[in-house]
Amino acid sequence: MLKTIFPAQLEFRDGVPYSAAYGDIYHSADGAMGQAHHVFLQGCGLPAAWAGRAGFVVLETGFGTGLNFMTTWAAWQADPARPARLHFLSVEKHPFQAADLARLHAQWPEFAALSSELLANWPTLTPGFHRIALDGGRVQLTLMLGDVHDCMPQVQAGVDAFYLDGFAPDSNADMWQPGLFRELARLARSGAVAATYTVAAPVREGLQRAGFVCEKRAGYGRKRHCLTARFEARTRLPEPALPRHVAVIGAGVAGSAVAHALAQREVAVSVIERAGAPAQAASGNPVAVFRPLISRDDNFATRLTRAAFLHDLRAWAALTLAGIKGEAVEWSRCGVLHLARDSDAATKQWQALADTAPPADFARWVEVGEASELANWPLASPGVFYSTAGWVVPSSLCRAWLDHPAIRLHSGCTATRLQATAAGWHVLDRMGSVLIEADAVVLANARDALQLAPDQAWPLHTVRGQVTQLPAGSLPQLRRVISREGYVAPGPFQPLVGATYEHDDEDTAPRRESDVVNLARLEAILPGAARSFDAVAVSGRASLRATLPDRLPIVGSVGRHPGLYVAAGYASRGVVWAGLLGEALADRMTRQPLPLEADLMRAIAPDRFLRR
Repeated sequence: MLKTIFPAQLEFRDGVPYSAAYGDIYHSADGAMGQAHHVFLQGCGLPAAWAGRAGFVVLETGFGTGLNFMTTWAAWQADPARPARLHFLSVEKHPFQAADLARLHAQWPEFAALSSELLANWPTLTPGFHRIALDGGRVQLTLMLGDVHDCMPQVQAGVDAFYLDGFAPDSNADMWQPGLFRELARLARSGAVAATYTVAAPVREGLQRAGFVCEKRAGYGRKRHCLTARFEARTRLPEPALPRHVAVIGAGVAGSAVAHALAQREVAVSVIERAGAPAQAASGNPVAVFRPLISRDDNFATRLTRAAFLHDLRAWAALTLAGIKGEAVEWSRCGVLHLARDSDAATKQWQALADTAPPADFARWVEVGEASELANWPLASPGVFYSTAGWVVPSSLCRAWLDHPAIRLHSGCTATRLQATAAGWHVLDRMGSVLIEADAVVLANARDALQLAPDQAWPLHTVRGQVTQLPAGSLPQLRRVISREGYVAPGPFQPLVGATYEHDDEDTAPRRESDVVNLARLEAILPGAARSFDAVAVSGRASLRATLPDRLPIVGSVGRHPGLYVAAGYASRGVVWAGLLGEALADRMTRQPLPLEADLMRAIAPDRFLRR
């Protein structure tokens, strides 16, 4: 995968968007909308092909101006027989920046409302998959930023229609390679249709070798022909029924996010929580910090955290708007300044930024002077500034996720055993009584997942963490989160310092010695800060994190137990990871396109420790 995304440069040739890098135009000079309708929608038999379907999946090779997507979205909106959910997956190596897209979209005022919603959710241009929920979540755009030959093998989906819309083969020969056609065949559902404007022999031959039957059609405008190709029927093995009712064990951020994602997919969810209310364990901390990671090698943890963080920015904003009528998310994109602990760390952080060159509004290097200005405090270290990161109240996230008519919360209930049945699963209490009957079960109860799946060899460990709240009114000059082997966050009411990392310790009673450790951490972050308030007036809160040796979570199906799933091991990144991982697990359970790359899904799979 690419480490850096270089945006397209907006140019025009005779009034038509043009790419100097590829020497080709983005759409027909005879009309962009007409081409989208004739070549792609009609070429794939739309909208008739999706009539009466529960869902429909389109995959496009070349997002470009986004016109094909908006045309498809508009056709979906206008069709009373439309599927309940439309997935649109699109690869783009050189995406336009939002301002350039806005300029392009101004040419099509009939799409003004769709363009406005798309641009409001346009992602920071970083490599990888970006899942964007539109139209109340009924339209799911998965924008895959990178080279087509890197992205396509990472897709996990059953595709109904392919829009083959990269630049022409003589301008972009690298795309139209045999590997592309093999990936189309791998992803194609029986009867899937591909459409493209080109009838070049290498394209027709590549499709035919991959199992598609090609047919030339009348072209659009001055072009004589375009192409439709239908994938030959393959034998379909019977698939198990999709779950209609799922029991989720645990109402922290992991379980609440999974429950919400399933409910959004019209699955009834029963959430079982042993405490009297949601978010009472680690998810009950007053404040949690959310920020991405950077690394020179762009490793799995970095990629997962980046994708989840950017997803949070979009999803939490939508939850916040929804919260006007229900539970609101309490959060602030105040910025996070991550200070280097020493000169070696500073060199590594600077080099990671230089090697990956992310957009400045995602992460940028700041020297000591600017760092001091951002912190509003005299500092001695440079660092990385994440301008859109900040803090969130985890319990508010849980409440917002659980605020859905398809979710029923059972608090004060302890699940002690699971029993597989012919119809699904029984969740049993201490007395052996059935708490819930469900088609499937998700274990989202941190390290206690092992108690309900005792035959699994997950090396889950418990790490105690204590946060320390400072007296109200302390550090009034603090406007942003400042971190350096710990953090100090302004929070909605009182500043918070955290957090300890204490192994082999499961005592959740607050301890004075842990507060002392956190106050020393505060002094290292903001020299002299600990002298500005009465240290006796601080208060602590301790909870337990579930961690795994590779510092990645376990999310997916539980081996040898059909209908049993797990979402655990979120460690100290639960608030960042939970939303996107909930989407990924819900998509896997309902057999919809996954929002993460295949290698990331393998990296967090529950069976990875057995494979090793």
